[in-house]
Amino acid sequence: MELFKETLPQHPYTVVEVVQYIKDILTFEPALSDIWVKGEISDLNRPYSGHLYFKVKEENNTINCVIFKNRAINLESQPKNGDEVLIHGKIDIYPKNSTYQLIGDQLKPAGIGLMQLELEHLKARLGKEGLFDEEHKKPTPLFPKKIGVVTSATGAAIQDIIRVLSERYPVVEVLLFPTLVQGNEAPTQIVTAIQMANQRSDLDLLIVGRGGGSIEELWSFNDESVARAIFASQIPIISAVGHETDVTLADFVADYRSATPSSAAEHAVPDQHELKRKIYDQESRLLQNIGQIVKFLRTDLRALEHQIPAERQLNRINRLRQKIGQMQLTSQNIIKQKIHQLKDIVNHCQQKQMLSIKDLKQDKETKLRVNAAKLSQLNPLGILERGYSIVSNSNRKPITNTASVEIGDTVYIKLAQGKLTSQVISKEEIESG
Repeated sequence: MELFKETLPQHPYTVVEVVQYIKDILTFEPALSDIWVKGEISDLNRPYSGHLYFKVKEENNTINCVIFKNRAINLESQPKNGDEVLIHGKIDIYPKNSTYQLIGDQLKPAGIGLMQLELEHLKARLGKEGLFDEEHKKPTPLFPKKIGVVTSATGAAIQDIIRVLSERYPVVEVLLFPTLVQGNEAPTQIVTAIQMANQRSDLDLLIVGRGGGSIEELWSFNDESVARAIFASQIPIISAVGHETDVTLADFVADYRSATPSSAAEHAVPDQHELKRKIYDQESRLLQNIGQIVKFLRTDLRALEHQIPAERQLNRINRLRQKIGQMQLTSQNIIKQKIHQLKDIVNHCQQKQMLSIKDLKQDKETKLRVNAAKLSQLNPLGILERGYSIVSNSNRKPITNTASVEIGDTVYIKLAQGKLTSQVISKEEIESG
């Protein structure tokens, strides 16, 4: 009988070598060294070391996870069992028991966290394409004549923008392109409004935005189509989305980013009062400069009078006088032109304000007449003129039913003209209904 001979390997692997081999596979696999995993936290443990140990699970599947102290202390929020999360990190092997684990460095809530993650990827992609580069930013005009506003027709943003523009620069015209600013249909409407504005030739500037809200309510302005529409706009665009701390893709692409709709309006136009002050200051400086020039020329003239031969002095002096006269005339024309421009701006502002006051007055007078007519209809004295009367008891309280008086009681009757005093001699009950 032939005995079975077992063949032994010439070089068997040690446990350490196998574990290291698996570790190398996990380490050098790109998909596992930079990975996001979504799941529910369970078995969360926080030892004194400061590390976080937990599992992420989905149905009956689990992955062991660890976030070391240096990363755990910088988490935006502390996780708890049952949280749906996104965890970023790398897959590694724990040699002690040869089990793989996810070593995390970021942790985000699964809902908004996933939105933010997608936004970061989109932002990086658009940034590589150059949509945020300063070289593509168009300057905003100093003195716009007509401004388009892409926002909700019923929101607070349009009211704030109109109020600030009216106070600072009432000569500017405002054209509203109404659109939804949140919800699934909002991005399409915003893009359409920007494209419609660009079809016009009379707009100098666009303000695109909305008032504050939650991150979900502002999300339409993180849409890729909206960002590309802003980038493609031939009209300079000021973004004005939310509050000062809110930042969206629209802010990065726009030619200028304002913290709020009100600050966008402030940046869009100059302040009329500041313009007037500057014009007055320039006028004063021009007059001072002209005075100094004339003074220097007169001094030079006197010096030349002693240097020029007598027969040439008169011609030289006349030429200098003519030059001084021309300079004075030119300076006066410049000053008159500046003053005329200022008067035109002030008159335009005053006319616009007067029209606004007139419209407001007419509106108030109309409301007053309507309210007066309503008040007249409700006036009890008017009812008495139509033949009705008011009957009251001895306490001067109106009598509305027969149960409140007795036969023999004295009652008082108010007529349109005068009063009567009567005595109840009979009463008749009327059944309700």
